[in-house]
Amino acid sequence: MPSAVDIAGFAAEVSYEELPDEVRAAAKRRVLDTVGVALASLDVEPTGGIRRAVASRSDAAESRLWGSDRQAAPADAAMYNAALTEAGNRATYLAPTLSSAAAPLPAVLAAAEVRSAPGEDLLAGLATAHEVHGELAWNAPLDGFHPATHAAIAAAAGAGRAMGFPVDKLTSAIGLAASRGTLGIEERPFDPIAVGSAARSGLEACLLAEGGVVGPDSFSAEGGWTDLVGEFDLDFDPGCERVRDAAIRPHAGHPHAQAATEAALDVAEDTAFDPADIDDVSVETYAEAVPEIDARAIAAALVDRDVTVHPGERADLRPVADAVEITSTDYFDERVGIGELPSRVTVTARDGAKHEAEVQWPTGHPAKPASWGVVEEKFHVLADAYDAERRTAIVDTVRSLEAETAAELSRLLD
Repeated sequence: MPSAVDIAGFAAEVSYEELPDEVRAAAKRRVLDTVGVALASLDVEPTGGIRRAVASRSDAAESRLWGSDRQAAPADAAMYNAALTEAGNRATYLAPTLSSAAAPLPAVLAAAEVRSAPGEDLLAGLATAHEVHGELAWNAPLDGFHPATHAAIAAAAGAGRAMGFPVDKLTSAIGLAASRGTLGIEERPFDPIAVGSAARSGLEACLLAEGGVVGPDSFSAEGGWTDLVGEFDLDFDPGCERVRDAAIRPHAGHPHAQAATEAALDVAEDTAFDPADIDDVSVETYAEAVPEIDARAIAAALVDRDVTVHPGERADLRPVADAVEITSTDYFDERVGIGELPSRVTVTARDGAKHEAEVQWPTGHPAKPASWGVVEEKFHVLADAYDAERRTAIVDTVRSLEAETAAELSRLLD
């Protein structure tokens, strides 16, 4: 059974120099993806209410509220920026919970920003957060608590690493963060609050520890994690390979819908469809995916060849969406059991011709990583609050983040 000091000992030893090149590149892709998703959510509630609330508490305004000219206290900024990541076309997600994996980044960036930390420390902190988050998600399942509870601990570990904490302060920060659970309310409007609260709790725990507050060992203490979830083990990799377990979502929609959307895009890549030419669309998938697949998104993929953002209600897509039939089969359910997330899309044209494509894993899944080009294209679509020059500056800064500072990236997000 791990203790807070075990997690802290790992976090304190994470070194940018020892991270594999692919982990460094993967961390940068996740920074750009998370920022893009956040900027696309500036007008999505409840983020406006959160922004007004935290901006009104401006006595210690040191950290950027992304996409605005306002600053706030670091923990408040972490909450707002994390809520942005969860409010719209959501960012990276973790199996097995499918919960947001983006929450720690705003906490790590705010921590690095107020310490004027170099980009290497920011990336090491983010890699630490992903490694801790992934290990918890796989090995310490939560019953009755929102999965963002994992994110609070990961945020504390990553922010503390970015701030250069020694083991004792990291231990207190992780213990304090682990003592803050979030109830398992499953209503979608609550998720930005839960994710934002996790980011805030993680960074606030670091600030408390820095101020001298000694945290409990919330894992082994009475009423702690052992009592809540039972015995579990964590096996941390100093190379932080679990960065790549944070799956990127190129298309609008639920994680379970990604493969079906991609299969529809593959069909459309080979054949240019006019809506009037489509007679029937069959989507075969696994049982968990059926309720998550939106027929409008399948229609948009076939007609527009793009589903970076949700198409919404469109009269021109309605006949195609009405022709979409989504079913599960035992064959696809069995393939999920061996680790795949498969879907097949078959389009029957008015002339009787059939066009088919099948996807084993969607792009962005750890088994099929999204390239920098995929992430950059998504970023430019989602971050249209900024002009092309500003977007390019953000992309270039993230691409060379180890040579930049957290403050420089934050400055570009005003």
